[in-house]
Amino acid sequence: MQVAWRFVLTTCLAWSFARGQSTTGLPPELVWLRQIEHEEFEPAVGKQIRHAYDQLRNQPQSTEAAGKLGMILQCYGKYELAEACYRRALGLKPDAFRWAYYLGNVEAWIGKTRDAIGDIQRALKIDETYTPARVRLAELLFETGDMDQSRQAFEAALRRDARLASAYFGLGRVLGARGDWLQAVESFRRACDLAPRYAAAHYALAMAYKKLGDPAKMREHLEIYGRVKESPQPAEDPLMNEVKSLYMGGLSQFAKASGLMREGKTKEAIAEFESAVRVNPRMVMAHVDLIALYGKLGQIQQAEEHYRSATALDPGWGEAYYNWGLILLRQHQTDDAITAFSEALRVNPYYADAHIQLGALLDETARSKGAQRHFRLALDDNPASREARFLLGRSLIRTGEFNEAIAQLSKTIDVDDEKTAVCMQTLAVAHQRAGNLNPALHFLELARDRARARKMDQLAAQLQEQLDQVSKEALAR
Repeated sequence: MQVAWRFVLTTCLAWSFARGQSTTGLPPELVWLRQIEHEEFEPAVGKQIRHAYDQLRNQPQSTEAAGKLGMILQCYGKYELAEACYRRALGLKPDAFRWAYYLGNVEAWIGKTRDAIGDIQRALKIDETYTPARVRLAELLFETGDMDQSRQAFEAALRRDARLASAYFGLGRVLGARGDWLQAVESFRRACDLAPRYAAAHYALAMAYKKLGDPAKMREHLEIYGRVKESPQPAEDPLMNEVKSLYMGGLSQFAKASGLMREGKTKEAIAEFESAVRVNPRMVMAHVDLIALYGKLGQIQQAEEHYRSATALDPGWGEAYYNWGLILLRQHQTDDAITAFSEALRVNPYYADAHIQLGALLDETARSKGAQRHFRLALDDNPASREARFLLGRSLIRTGEFNEAIAQLSKTIDVDDEKTAVCMQTLAVAHQRAGNLNPALHFLELARDRARARKMDQLAAQLQEQLDQVSKEALAR
Protein backbone atom coordinates (compact mmCIF):
# COMPACT_ATOMS: atom_id res chain seq x y z
CA MET A 1 0.00 0.00 0.00
CA GLN A 2 1.32 3.41 -0.88
CA VAL A 3 2.23 5.41 2.19
CA ALA A 4 3.19 9.02 1.53
CA TRP A 5 3.13 12.42 3.27
CA ARG A 6 3.45 10.65 6.61
CA PHE A 7 4.29 13.83 8.48
CA VAL A 8 4.26 13.69 12.25
CA LEU A 9 1.88 16.46 13.22
CA THR A 10 0.04 17.29 16.39
CA THR A 11 -3.54 16.13 16.01
CA CYS A 12 -6.45 18.00 17.45
CA LEU A 13 -10.15 17.55 18.00
CA ALA A 14 -12.51 18.93 15.38
CA TRP A 15 -13.70 22.46 15.97
CA SER A 16 -16.92 24.02 14.76
CA PHE A 17 -18.35 27.49 14.57
CA ALA A 18 -20.58 28.54 17.43
CA ARG A 19 -24.21 27.94 16.54
CA GLY A 20 -26.63 30.78 16.09
CA GLN A 21 -24.25 33.56 15.05
CA SER A 22 -26.01 36.56 13.67
CA THR A 23 -25.95 37.19 9.93
CA THR A 24 -25.89 40.92 10.60
CA GLY A 25 -23.52 42.60 8.19
CA LEU A 26 -23.68 39.96 5.47
CA PRO A 27 -24.99 41.23 2.12
CA PRO A 28 -28.14 39.36 0.98
CA GLU A 29 -26.35 37.33 -1.69
CA LEU A 30 -23.94 35.97 0.93
CA VAL A 31 -26.40 35.09 3.71
CA TRP A 32 -26.24 31.45 2.67
CA LEU A 33 -22.56 31.46 3.65
CA ARG A 34 -23.88 30.94 7.15
CA GLN A 35 -23.92 27.22 6.42
CA ILE A 36 -20.19 27.17 7.16
CA GLU A 37 -21.08 27.90 10.80
CA HIS A 38 -22.34 24.31 11.00
CA GLU A 39 -19.35 22.59 9.44
CA GLU A 40 -16.56 20.98 11.43
CA PHE A 41 -12.91 21.70 10.72
CA GLU A 42 -9.54 21.16 12.29
CA PRO A 43 -8.89 23.82 14.94
CA ALA A 44 -6.40 25.76 12.80
CA VAL A 45 -8.68 25.63 9.76
CA GLY A 46 -11.75 26.60 11.75
CA LYS A 47 -9.96 29.58 13.26
CA GLN A 48 -8.74 30.65 9.81
CA ILE A 49 -12.21 30.47 8.23
CA ARG A 50 -13.93 32.10 11.21
CA HIS A 51 -11.52 35.02 11.12
CA ALA A 52 -12.09 35.64 7.39
CA TYR A 53 -15.85 35.17 7.80
CA ASP A 54 -15.98 37.68 10.65
CA GLN A 55 -13.92 40.12 8.60
CA LEU A 56 -16.52 40.01 5.83
CA ARG A 57 -19.42 40.40 8.27
CA ASN A 58 -17.71 43.42 9.79
CA GLN A 59 -16.73 44.91 6.40
CA PRO A 60 -19.47 43.82 3.97
CA GLN A 61 -18.38 46.39 1.35
CA SER A 62 -14.76 45.24 1.36
CA THR A 63 -13.63 43.65 -1.89
CA GLU A 64 -10.58 42.22 -0.14
CA ALA A 65 -12.63 40.67 2.67
CA ALA A 66 -14.99 38.94 0.23
CA GLY A 67 -12.16 37.78 -2.00
CA LYS A 68 -9.97 36.55 0.87
CA LEU A 69 -12.79 34.43 2.28
CA GLY A 70 -13.32 33.04 -1.23
CA MET A 71 -9.64 32.10 -1.48
CA ILE A 72 -9.73 30.29 1.87
CA LEU A 73 -12.93 28.43 0.98
CA GLN A 74 -11.47 27.49 -2.41
CA CYS A 75 -8.41 26.15 -0.63
CA TYR A 76 -10.57 23.64 1.26
CA GLY A 77 -12.70 22.61 -1.71
CA LYS A 78 -15.78 24.67 -0.79
CA TYR A 79 -16.09 25.83 -4.37
CA GLU A 80 -19.75 26.89 -4.43
CA LEU A 81 -19.21 29.11 -1.39
CA ALA A 82 -15.99 30.46 -2.89
CA GLU A 83 -17.88 31.26 -6.10
CA ALA A 84 -20.36 33.41 -4.16
CA CYS A 85 -17.51 35.29 -2.48
CA TYR A 86 -15.70 35.95 -5.76
CA ARG A 87 -18.91 37.18 -7.39
CA ARG A 88 -19.36 39.57 -4.47
CA ALA A 89 -15.75 40.80 -4.78
CA LEU A 90 -16.08 41.23 -8.54
CA GLY A 91 -19.39 43.05 -8.11
CA LEU A 92 -17.67 45.51 -5.79
CA LYS A 93 -14.69 45.92 -8.12
CA PRO A 94 -15.51 44.82 -11.70
CA ASP A 95 -12.02 45.58 -13.03
CA ALA A 96 -10.22 43.34 -10.51
CA PHE A 97 -8.30 40.74 -12.52
CA ARG A 98 -7.67 38.30 -9.68
CA TRP A 99 -11.32 37.90 -8.66
CA ALA A 100 -12.41 37.27 -12.26
CA TYR A 101 -9.60 34.74 -12.64
CA TYR A 102 -10.35 32.95 -9.38
CA LEU A 103 -14.06 32.91 -10.24
CA GLY A 104 -13.32 31.22 -13.56
CA ASN A 105 -11.26 28.55 -11.83
CA VAL A 106 -13.86 27.59 -9.23
CA GLU A 107 -16.58 27.59 -11.89
CA ALA A 108 -14.51 25.06 -13.82
CA TRP A 109 -14.18 22.82 -10.76
CA ILE A 110 -17.94 22.71 -10.21
CA GLY A 111 -18.63 21.88 -13.86
CA LYS A 112 -19.56 25.33 -15.19
CA THR A 113 -16.98 25.13 -17.95
CA ARG A 114 -18.58 27.64 -20.34
CA ASP A 115 -18.98 30.20 -17.55
CA ALA A 116 -15.38 29.53 -16.53
CA ILE A 117 -14.11 30.20 -20.05
CA GLY A 118 -16.09 33.44 -20.17
CA ASP A 119 -14.77 34.70 -16.84
CA ILE A 120 -11.15 33.84 -17.62
CA GLN A 121 -11.50 35.60 -20.98
CA ARG A 122 -12.91 38.55 -19.02
CA ALA A 123 -9.87 38.43 -16.74
CA LEU A 124 -7.52 38.46 -19.73
CA LYS A 125 -9.25 41.55 -21.11
CA ILE A 126 -8.43 43.24 -17.80
CA ASP A 127 -4.79 42.05 -17.85
CA GLU A 128 -3.56 40.20 -20.91
CA THR A 129 -0.02 39.93 -19.51
CA TYR A 130 -0.84 37.26 -16.91
CA THR A 131 0.24 34.24 -18.96
CA PRO A 132 -0.91 31.47 -16.53
CA ALA A 133 -4.49 32.64 -17.17
CA ARG A 134 -3.98 32.03 -20.88
CA VAL A 135 -2.71 28.52 -20.09
CA ARG A 136 -5.79 27.89 -17.94
CA LEU A 137 -8.04 29.14 -20.73
CA ALA A 138 -6.32 26.78 -23.17
CA GLU A 139 -6.85 23.85 -20.77
CA LEU A 140 -10.56 24.59 -20.50
CA LEU A 141 -10.91 24.92 -24.27
CA PHE A 142 -9.20 21.53 -24.59
CA GLU A 143 -11.74 20.04 -22.17
CA THR A 144 -14.59 21.30 -24.36
CA GLY A 145 -13.02 19.73 -27.45
CA ASP A 146 -12.17 23.05 -29.13
CA MET A 147 -8.71 21.96 -30.28
CA ASP A 148 -8.08 24.89 -32.63
CA GLN A 149 -8.75 27.55 -30.00
CA SER A 150 -6.93 25.53 -27.35
CA ARG A 151 -3.82 25.24 -29.51
CA GLN A 152 -3.88 28.95 -30.29
CA ALA A 153 -4.14 29.81 -26.60
CA PHE A 154 -1.25 27.52 -25.63
CA GLU A 155 0.92 28.91 -28.42
CA ALA A 156 0.03 32.48 -27.43
CA ALA A 157 1.07 31.68 -23.85
CA LEU A 158 4.40 30.30 -25.04
CA ARG A 159 5.06 33.35 -27.20
CA ARG A 160 4.78 35.42 -24.05
CA ASP A 161 6.74 33.03 -21.83
CA ALA A 162 8.64 30.11 -23.37
CA ARG A 163 9.55 28.77 -19.91
CA LEU A 164 6.08 27.48 -19.01
CA ALA A 165 6.28 23.70 -18.72
CA SER A 166 2.50 23.49 -18.24
CA ALA A 167 1.94 25.21 -21.60
CA TYR A 168 4.20 22.75 -23.42
CA PHE A 169 2.43 19.88 -21.65
CA GLY A 170 -0.99 21.20 -22.66
CA LEU A 171 0.12 21.80 -26.24
CA GLY A 172 1.43 18.23 -26.36
CA ARG A 173 -2.00 16.96 -25.31
CA VAL A 174 -3.64 18.92 -28.13
CA LEU A 175 -1.14 17.58 -30.67
CA GLY A 176 -1.63 14.04 -29.39
CA ALA A 177 -5.40 14.38 -29.66
CA ARG A 178 -4.87 15.35 -33.30
CA GLY A 179 -2.65 12.30 -33.87
CA ASP A 180 0.52 14.36 -34.41
CA TRP A 181 2.66 12.24 -32.11
CA LEU A 182 6.04 13.44 -33.39
CA GLN A 183 5.21 17.03 -32.48
CA ALA A 184 3.54 15.88 -29.27
CA VAL A 185 6.77 14.13 -28.22
CA GLU A 186 8.72 17.33 -28.83
CA SER A 187 6.27 19.37 -26.77
CA PHE A 188 6.17 16.88 -23.88
CA ARG A 189 9.98 16.67 -23.96
CA ARG A 190 10.24 20.45 -23.63
CA ALA A 191 7.92 20.28 -20.62
CA CYS A 192 10.13 17.60 -19.03
CA ASP A 193 13.30 19.58 -19.77
CA LEU A 194 11.86 22.67 -18.09
CA ALA A 195 10.47 20.71 -15.12
CA PRO A 196 12.40 17.42 -14.72
CA ARG A 197 10.07 16.21 -11.94
CA TYR A 198 6.85 16.95 -13.85
CA ALA A 199 5.17 13.54 -13.42
CA ALA A 200 2.22 14.10 -15.76
CA ALA A 201 4.55 15.22 -18.56
CA HIS A 202 6.79 12.16 -18.18
CA TYR A 203 3.76 9.87 -18.26
CA ALA A 204 2.34 11.62 -21.33
CA LEU A 205 5.75 11.44 -23.02
CA ALA A 206 5.94 7.70 -22.28
CA MET A 207 2.52 7.15 -23.87
CA ALA A 208 3.53 9.25 -26.90
CA TYR A 209 6.64 7.10 -27.38
CA LYS A 210 4.41 4.05 -27.13
CA LYS A 211 2.32 5.44 -29.99
CA LEU A 212 5.52 5.90 -32.00
CA GLY A 213 6.64 2.32 -31.31
CA ASP A 214 9.65 3.18 -29.12
CA PRO A 215 9.38 0.84 -26.08
CA ALA A 216 12.82 1.74 -24.71
CA LYS A 217 11.94 5.43 -24.45
CA MET A 218 8.51 4.54 -23.11
CA ARG A 219 10.07 2.51 -20.27
CA GLU A 220 12.61 5.24 -19.55
CA HIS A 221 9.94 7.85 -18.91
CA LEU A 222 7.62 5.47 -17.07
CA GLU A 223 10.52 4.76 -14.71
CA ILE A 224 10.98 8.50 -14.16
CA TYR A 225 7.24 8.89 -13.65
CA GLY A 226 7.31 6.19 -10.98
CA ARG A 227 10.07 8.03 -9.13
CA VAL A 228 8.58 11.53 -9.29
CA LYS A 229 4.82 11.02 -9.25
CA GLU A 230 4.53 12.17 -5.64
CA SER A 231 6.73 15.22 -6.20
CA PRO A 232 5.23 18.72 -6.27
CA GLN A 233 4.26 19.62 -9.81
CA PRO A 234 5.33 22.86 -11.55
CA ALA A 235 4.06 25.88 -9.62
CA GLU A 236 3.82 28.36 -12.49
CA ASP A 237 0.70 30.25 -11.46
CA PRO A 238 1.52 32.78 -8.70
CA LEU A 239 -2.14 33.59 -8.02
CA MET A 240 -3.10 29.94 -7.58
CA ASN A 241 0.02 29.41 -5.48
CA GLU A 242 -1.22 32.21 -3.24
CA VAL A 243 -4.45 30.26 -2.67
CA LYS A 244 -2.55 27.04 -1.98
CA SER A 245 -0.34 28.84 0.52
CA LEU A 246 -3.42 29.38 2.69
CA TYR A 247 -3.92 25.64 3.15
CA MET A 248 -3.74 24.55 6.78
CA GLY A 249 -5.86 21.39 6.87
CA GLY A 250 -6.05 17.66 6.39
CA LEU A 251 -2.48 16.65 7.16
CA SER A 252 -2.96 16.27 10.89
CA GLN A 253 -5.78 13.75 10.39
CA PHE A 254 -3.81 12.04 7.65
CA ALA A 255 -0.74 11.66 9.85
CA LYS A 256 -2.82 10.32 12.74
CA ALA A 257 -4.65 7.90 10.43
CA SER A 258 -1.37 6.61 9.03
CA GLY A 259 -0.08 5.86 12.51
CA LEU A 260 -3.29 4.06 13.44
CA MET A 261 -3.10 2.03 10.24
CA ARG A 262 0.45 0.93 11.04
CA GLU A 263 -0.75 -0.15 14.49
CA GLY A 264 -3.49 -2.28 12.93
CA LYS A 265 -6.30 -0.09 14.31
CA THR A 266 -8.39 -0.27 11.17
CA LYS A 267 -11.64 1.36 12.30
CA GLU A 268 -9.86 4.22 14.03
CA ALA A 269 -7.67 4.79 10.96
CA ILE A 270 -10.75 4.90 8.73
CA ALA A 271 -12.33 7.58 10.91
CA GLU A 272 -9.24 9.79 10.65
CA PHE A 273 -8.79 9.27 6.90
CA GLU A 274 -12.46 10.12 6.37
CA SER A 275 -11.93 13.26 8.42
CA ALA A 276 -8.95 14.15 6.21
CA VAL A 277 -10.94 13.84 2.97
CA ARG A 278 -13.77 15.92 4.41
CA VAL A 279 -11.27 18.72 4.92
CA ASN A 280 -9.50 18.07 1.63
CA PRO A 281 -11.56 15.93 -0.79
CA ARG A 282 -8.69 15.96 -3.30
CA MET A 283 -6.27 14.09 -1.02
CA VAL A 284 -5.74 11.07 -3.27
CA MET A 285 -3.48 9.27 -0.80
CA ALA A 286 -6.23 9.13 1.81
CA HIS A 287 -8.71 7.73 -0.73
CA VAL A 288 -6.18 5.07 -1.76
CA ASP A 289 -5.60 3.95 1.83
CA LEU A 290 -9.35 3.92 2.50
CA ILE A 291 -9.83 1.45 -0.38
CA ALA A 292 -7.57 -1.02 1.41
CA LEU A 293 -8.97 -0.39 4.89
CA TYR A 294 -12.62 -0.74 3.90
CA GLY A 295 -11.69 -3.83 1.91
CA LYS A 296 -10.11 -5.31 5.03
CA LEU A 297 -13.44 -4.87 6.85
CA GLY A 298 -15.41 -6.28 3.93
CA GLN A 299 -17.21 -2.97 3.37
CA ILE A 300 -17.09 -3.18 -0.40
CA GLN A 301 -19.44 -0.31 -1.25
CA GLN A 302 -17.39 2.19 0.75
CA ALA A 303 -14.16 0.84 -0.73
CA GLU A 304 -15.56 1.25 -4.24
CA GLU A 305 -16.61 4.84 -3.54
CA HIS A 306 -13.04 5.73 -2.59
CA TYR A 307 -11.67 3.77 -5.55
CA ARG A 308 -13.86 5.85 -7.88
CA SER A 309 -12.78 9.06 -6.14
CA ALA A 310 -9.08 8.20 -6.26
CA THR A 311 -9.04 7.25 -9.94
CA ALA A 312 -11.11 10.29 -10.90
CA LEU A 313 -8.70 12.60 -9.07
CA ASP A 314 -5.54 10.91 -10.38
CA PRO A 315 -5.84 8.08 -12.94
CA GLY A 316 -2.09 7.60 -12.68
CA TRP A 317 -2.11 6.30 -9.11
CA GLY A 318 -1.41 2.58 -9.56
CA GLU A 319 -2.00 1.69 -5.91
CA ALA A 320 -5.69 2.57 -6.28
CA TYR A 321 -6.15 -0.11 -8.96
CA TYR A 322 -3.98 -2.55 -6.99
CA ASN A 323 -5.92 -2.14 -3.73
CA TRP A 324 -9.20 -2.50 -5.60
CA GLY A 325 -7.86 -5.60 -7.36
CA LEU A 326 -7.11 -7.22 -3.99
CA ILE A 327 -10.71 -6.63 -2.92
CA LEU A 328 -12.04 -8.14 -6.16
CA LEU A 329 -9.72 -11.10 -5.61
CA ARG A 330 -11.18 -11.70 -2.15
CA GLN A 331 -14.65 -11.50 -3.71
CA HIS A 332 -13.62 -14.24 -6.20
CA GLN A 333 -14.24 -11.86 -9.11
CA THR A 334 -11.27 -13.20 -11.03
CA ASP A 335 -11.79 -11.48 -14.38
CA ASP A 336 -12.40 -8.09 -12.77
CA ALA A 337 -9.36 -8.55 -10.53
CA ILE A 338 -7.22 -9.36 -13.58
CA THR A 339 -8.48 -6.14 -15.19
CA ALA A 340 -7.65 -4.10 -12.07
CA PHE A 341 -4.11 -5.48 -11.75
CA SER A 342 -3.58 -4.99 -15.49
CA GLU A 343 -4.65 -1.36 -15.09
CA ALA A 344 -2.19 -0.92 -12.22
CA LEU A 345 0.53 -2.21 -14.54
CA ARG A 346 -0.59 0.03 -17.39
CA VAL A 347 -0.03 2.96 -15.07
CA ASN A 348 3.22 1.57 -13.65
CA PRO A 349 4.77 -1.34 -15.58
CA TYR A 350 7.37 -1.73 -12.81
CA TYR A 351 4.89 -2.51 -10.02
CA ALA A 352 6.27 -5.83 -8.73
CA ASP A 353 3.35 -6.64 -6.41
CA ALA A 354 0.85 -6.14 -9.24
CA HIS A 355 2.90 -8.46 -11.48
CA ILE A 356 2.80 -11.09 -8.71
CA GLN A 357 -0.96 -10.86 -8.18
CA LEU A 358 -1.73 -10.87 -11.90
CA GLY A 359 0.66 -13.77 -12.47
CA ALA A 360 -0.96 -15.80 -9.69
CA LEU A 361 -4.42 -15.28 -11.19
CA LEU A 362 -3.24 -16.24 -14.66
CA ASP A 363 -1.56 -19.36 -13.28
CA GLU A 364 -4.73 -20.40 -11.49
CA THR A 365 -6.70 -20.02 -14.72
CA ALA A 366 -4.37 -22.25 -16.77
CA ARG A 367 -2.47 -19.40 -18.41
CA SER A 368 0.90 -20.43 -17.06
CA LYS A 369 3.12 -18.89 -19.74
CA GLY A 370 1.54 -15.49 -19.22
CA ALA A 371 1.84 -15.99 -15.47
CA GLN A 372 5.53 -16.84 -15.73
CA ARG A 373 6.17 -13.69 -17.75
CA HIS A 374 4.69 -11.57 -14.94
CA PHE A 375 6.63 -13.43 -12.24
CA ARG A 376 9.86 -12.78 -14.17
CA LEU A 377 8.96 -9.10 -14.57
CA ALA A 378 8.34 -8.91 -10.82
CA LEU A 379 11.80 -10.37 -10.23
CA ASP A 380 13.30 -7.88 -12.67
CA ASP A 381 11.78 -5.10 -10.56
CA ASN A 382 12.53 -6.75 -7.21
CA PRO A 383 15.07 -9.61 -7.39
CA ALA A 384 14.65 -10.18 -3.63
CA SER A 385 10.97 -11.10 -3.96
CA ARG A 386 10.72 -14.56 -2.46
CA GLU A 387 7.02 -14.76 -3.30
CA ALA A 388 7.60 -14.11 -7.01
CA ARG A 389 10.38 -16.69 -7.11
CA PHE A 390 8.27 -19.32 -5.33
CA LEU A 391 5.28 -18.75 -7.61
CA LEU A 392 7.50 -18.88 -10.69
CA GLY A 393 9.02 -22.17 -9.51
CA ARG A 394 5.61 -23.67 -8.82
CA SER A 395 4.34 -22.59 -12.24
CA LEU A 396 7.40 -24.10 -13.94
CA ILE A 397 6.56 -27.44 -12.32
CA ARG A 398 3.12 -27.22 -13.92
CA THR A 399 4.64 -26.70 -17.36
CA GLY A 400 7.20 -29.48 -16.92
CA GLU A 401 10.28 -27.24 -16.71
CA PHE A 402 11.66 -29.01 -13.68
CA ASN A 403 15.31 -27.98 -13.79
CA GLU A 404 14.51 -24.28 -13.86
CA ALA A 405 11.86 -24.82 -11.21
CA ILE A 406 14.53 -26.39 -8.98
CA ALA A 407 16.87 -23.46 -9.61
CA GLN A 408 14.21 -20.92 -8.66
CA LEU A 409 12.84 -22.78 -5.64
CA SER A 410 16.31 -23.44 -4.23
CA LYS A 411 16.59 -19.70 -3.64
CA THR A 412 13.46 -19.61 -1.46
CA ILE A 413 14.56 -21.90 1.39
CA ASP A 414 17.38 -19.90 2.97
CA VAL A 415 15.00 -18.03 5.29
CA ASP A 416 13.67 -19.83 8.36
CA ASP A 417 10.06 -18.79 8.83
CA GLU A 418 6.55 -20.24 8.62
CA LYS A 419 6.76 -20.35 4.81
CA THR A 420 10.00 -22.31 4.61
CA ALA A 421 8.41 -25.74 5.03
CA VAL A 422 6.08 -25.12 2.07
CA CYS A 423 8.98 -23.84 -0.05
CA MET A 424 10.96 -27.00 0.76
CA GLN A 425 7.93 -29.17 0.02
CA THR A 426 7.52 -27.56 -3.41
CA LEU A 427 11.25 -27.92 -4.13
CA ALA A 428 10.95 -31.61 -3.22
CA VAL A 429 8.07 -31.99 -5.70
CA ALA A 430 10.22 -30.43 -8.44
CA HIS A 431 13.02 -32.91 -7.70
CA GLN A 432 10.57 -35.81 -7.62
CA ARG A 433 9.05 -34.86 -11.00
CA ALA A 434 12.58 -34.52 -12.42
CA GLY A 435 13.40 -38.03 -11.18
CA ASN A 436 15.80 -36.84 -8.45
CA LEU A 437 14.34 -38.97 -5.65
CA ASN A 438 17.17 -38.66 -3.12
CA PRO A 439 17.07 -34.83 -3.08
CA ALA A 440 13.27 -35.08 -2.98
CA LEU A 441 13.46 -37.25 0.16
CA HIS A 442 16.02 -34.90 1.70
CA PHE A 443 13.88 -31.78 1.30
CA LEU A 444 10.71 -33.55 2.40
CA GLU A 445 12.44 -34.60 5.62
CA LEU A 446 13.70 -31.06 6.20
CA ALA A 447 10.25 -29.66 5.48
CA ARG A 448 8.57 -32.12 7.86
CA ASP A 449 11.00 -31.27 10.65
CA ARG A 450 10.48 -27.53 10.13
CA ALA A 451 6.71 -28.01 10.21
CA ARG A 452 6.89 -30.02 13.43
CA ALA A 453 9.18 -27.44 15.05
CA ARG A 454 6.62 -24.73 14.29
CA LYS A 455 3.71 -26.94 15.42
CA MET A 456 2.21 -26.97 11.93
CA ASP A 457 0.77 -30.40 12.59
CA GLN A 458 -1.49 -30.74 9.55
CA LEU A 459 1.33 -29.82 7.17
CA ALA A 460 3.73 -32.14 9.01
CA ALA A 461 1.30 -35.05 8.57
CA GLN A 462 0.93 -34.28 4.88
CA LEU A 463 4.70 -34.18 4.45
CA GLN A 464 5.06 -37.53 6.20
CA GLU A 465 2.60 -39.05 3.73
CA GLN A 466 4.61 -37.62 0.84
CA LEU A 467 7.80 -39.00 2.37
CA ASP A 468 6.29 -42.46 2.58
CA GLN A 469 5.15 -42.32 -1.05
CA VAL A 470 8.50 -41.12 -2.39
CA SER A 471 10.33 -43.71 -0.25
CA LYS A 472 8.22 -46.48 -1.83
CA GLU A 473 8.93 -45.03 -5.27
CA ALA A 474 12.67 -45.03 -4.53
CA LEU A 475 12.60 -48.65 -3.29
CA ALA A 476 10.72 -49.76 -6.40
CA ARG A 477 13.53 -48.57 -8.66
